[in-house]
Amino acid sequence: MMNFSVLVVDDEAMPRTVLQKHIPWEELSVTNVYLATDGEEGIEQARRFRPEIIISDIRMPRLNGLEMAAAVREFLPACQLIFLSGYSDKEYLKSAIRLRAVNYVEKPLDPAEITATVREVTAQLQSQAKPTAQELFFHGEHCFDGALNQNLYRAADTLLPQLEKLIRHNKKEETFAALRKLYEQIRRCEATSPEYLRHLYCQILFLFLHAAESRNIRTLTGQADHLLYTASKQETLAGLQDILLQTANGYFSAPDPSCPDLFTLVENYIENHYRDCSLTVQSIAGNLGFTNTYLCAAYKKSCGKTINSRLTEVRLLHARDLLTTTNCKLYEVANAVGYQDGKYFVKLFTRETGLSPREYQRRHVHEE
Repeated sequence: MMNFSVLVVDDEAMPRTVLQKHIPWEELSVTNVYLATDGEEGIEQARRFRPEIIISDIRMPRLNGLEMAAAVREFLPACQLIFLSGYSDKEYLKSAIRLRAVNYVEKPLDPAEITATVREVTAQLQSQAKPTAQELFFHGEHCFDGALNQNLYRAADTLLPQLEKLIRHNKKEETFAALRKLYEQIRRCEATSPEYLRHLYCQILFLFLHAAESRNIRTLTGQADHLLYTASKQETLAGLQDILLQTANGYFSAPDPSCPDLFTLVENYIENHYRDCSLTVQSIAGNLGFTNTYLCAAYKKSCGKTINSRLTEVRLLHARDLLTTTNCKLYEVANAVGYQDGKYFVKLFTRETGLSPREYQRRHVHEE
C-alpha cells in the first residue's frame, strides 16, 4: 500500500491546527503533514516536499490559493487539490474546477467531512498507482511500500561454467539448488538492471538448450526461439525464474541417455587433462575414439564453441583461481594449467580477460 504526504496551506492558525491534529491521518495512509501560512510559502513547501495532496484555503494574503495551485501544477501536475473557503463564491468554484480540484470544502471545517474527502482521494490514488519498471521487475504488480535497496548483482565468472557442468552431467538436484540460490541472491539486489538479468537468464537457458540439442530432446529444442524470446521480454524476475525452472524440468524429465553425450565426454576429458602441456584437439579425438574432423564439428554444433576455445577457457578459469588463492609465480601458474611458455600464457591471459595476470590478481585482492 502506498503512503502519502499532505501539505496544508492556510493563513489562519486554527484551521491549520484542526487539520494537523484532528484528522486520523494514519488510517488514511498519510505519513507526513506539512504546513504553510500563505500561497508563496505553499509553493516553497510543495517544491521541497512534493506532496501528493494539497489542502489549501482560497483567500490568503500575498498569493491566494488558486494562484498558488496554478503555480504548483507546473511542477506537480498530478497533485490532488482540496480547497477551503468561507465564501460560496461561484467565481472561485469555476477557477477551482479549471484547476481540476478534487473537492471544495466550506468553512467552518468539519473534521469528518475533511476525513471523508481525503479518504476518497487516497483511495483513488491507490487504485491509480502503477509500479515503476524496476519495482515491477522485483515485486510484480503488487503495490510496493518502501524504497528499493541499492544492492547490485553481478554474476561470478564461474557461474555459467559451473551450471553448464551440472546440467551436462545430469545433476538434477544440484542444478535446481543452484538456480534457487541464484534467484535468492538476485532478488535481494534491487538496483540491478532488469536488462542485465534478462540477458543472464537467457544465457542460462542457452545452457539447457545446447545440452538438450546434444541429447536430442526435441520437446525443448523445438521451442528454443519461443523460450528465449519470452525470457527477453519478461517484465518480472519471478516470471524469468518460472521460465527457467520449466525449462530445467523439461530437460531433466527427458529420458536419460544410456551413455554420456559427446559434449560430456569432451568436457570430462578436458577437465581431467588440461594440465598436460602436450594436450591437443587431435590427441583428445584420438583418445576418445573419434576422428578429429567429426569431433570438432559435432562439439561445435552441440555447444556453439570450438574444442580449442573451450580448452583455453578451462585453463584460464583454473589460472584465475590459482592467481587469487595461491602465491605461485607466473611461470608456475602457467605450467600448472598446461602452458610451458610463460610469456605466451601472459599474452593469452591478457587477450582473453582484458587484464594481465598481475593486474587481475591485484584487482581481485583490492575487491576482496
